[in-house]
Amino acid sequence: MKNSNYKLTIVLAYANRYLYPILLLASLVFENFLISGIAFLIFAIYELVGYICKWKHIFCSYQNAYHKKMTPNNINWSLVRKSDAYGIPAFFGICGILSIIIYYF
Repeated sequence: MKNSNYKLTIVLAYANRYLYPILLLASLVFENFLISGIAFLIFAIYELVGYICKWKHIFCSYQNAYHKKMTPNNINWSLVRKSDAYGIPAFFGICGILSIIIYYF
């Protein structure tokens, strides 16, 4: 039987991959670009720190993105492309900066 840490890692990976970005995009509906921009920047930092600190659920979310089975107990960070590891946070960071600029202009 799989332990609770295994299940929690999988749940966090799904949230990181699907829930958080959907919530960020949904925040744009309220047209408060300052709050949305800050949220985008926080998510970008979270993604980058998760990769640098090698958090298990971040690795599993990349596995999910690559359509692979999530293996929280068997992590191989060399499988994660650097373009994804730095590109995804860069994309959300740029969206955050643009949202904040739109808010002030």
